[in-house]
Amino acid sequence: MMDNTSRSWSDKELIGAALNNFEITSADRERACLLFSDYLHLVLSGKKEVPSKFGDDSLSNIAFFAKASSVSDLDDVNWKQLTHPGSIIFSSLLPFLFSKEVNSKNFLRAVIAGYHGSSLLAQTLQPTHSRNWHASATSGIFGATLATANLLELSDEKKAQALHLASSVVGGSANAPRSQNGATRFTRIHAALMGSMSTIEAADSSPAPLYVIDGPGGLSERFGVVDHLPVTKPNDALHQISIRYFPYSGFSHNALEKLEPYLPLDSKSVKSIELKLNEPLFTLIGSSNKGPWWDLAAAISSTIANGDPFDSKTASLNADIKIEKIEAATSSARIKLASSEISFDFGIQDRIGIDPIDIPRIHRKWSTLYRESAVLTEVASQIIDGSGSAIAELKKLIQATD
Repeated sequence: MMDNTSRSWSDKELIGAALNNFEITSADRERACLLFSDYLHLVLSGKKEVPSKFGDDSLSNIAFFAKASSVSDLDDVNWKQLTHPGSIIFSSLLPFLFSKEVNSKNFLRAVIAGYHGSSLLAQTLQPTHSRNWHASATSGIFGATLATANLLELSDEKKAQALHLASSVVGGSANAPRSQNGATRFTRIHAALMGSMSTIEAADSSPAPLYVIDGPGGLSERFGVVDHLPVTKPNDALHQISIRYFPYSGFSHNALEKLEPYLPLDSKSVKSIELKLNEPLFTLIGSSNKGPWWDLAAAISSTIANGDPFDSKTASLNADIKIEKIEAATSSARIKLASSEISFDFGIQDRIGIDPIDIPRIHRKWSTLYRESAVLTEVASQIIDGSGSAIAELKKLIQATD
């Protein structure tokens, strides 16, 4: 028999936490606006790399948005849960704003409900979940479902039915993130589509599976869902999301931020770079096999050579590079110069918690992604506040030929 620290959640508890009402603060509005603006910059930049086009079919548009927003793999991230909720949640919401008779004033509440729902499911899963599954996909379906169900103002009964439907299609194999080749784009598309479809089917009163966690084939049986956190709606879910600024893997960001204050450096004076990486960093960014985007040594070398972590132009140093796997709480870097030395520690744990947005960095990122960044940022702010005319303006920006 399981003890109280490892008992399975019940359907009643999870659904109750998912449907729990919440107050919206000015800080929530500000963070949602930043995350939405970041998402839109990625969409308008990424759509140039997507063969499909924005059209009139809502489901096709969900896939289009999810693909465009994640093509650069710079969408937002919850480091505690290692999930990318924004590209899934916003991609499921936008087509409804464009094509359905919805109250645009519900958009902000829908966004927050989506982030909370994604975080809620992610925190119910065992830490070993990501060994077999892509956590962004499994939790993202719930986020997309709750976001769209709130936007369409479904009753609590219909929202619960939508979550029952979503639970039956939760998926996304860990082979996608482990491939490190952009395959996670597809699992984001799947999560956004299935979450939206769950809401549509619930609105149409389609039959739903009897169980979410409980019963045969429920999440407890399939994923080993465990109650290792209080069964409450995660109030700070929106504020635990980090923005990724630099054109390298997010796992390299903390190291590049620690390096940034030392720039510019005379690249000719760099004699050696020594990296001591713990897991999972050693496996993820300790090799050049997957290209420079996944190679921390290449990211550091390019940053020093170009003088800027925002610049990903291929550049190299005439320096010895050594990478060592270690058993330690944090990873570290040591850069030996001709007459001095730079050293710093870094790790994923530095990003966990309430993560303040670095405004200069985020505007630098946005300006590199989209030429009319100030216009897009204002449109995003107006949509967060429920402006119908801003929704029409955004549609024109998306349809515009680059």
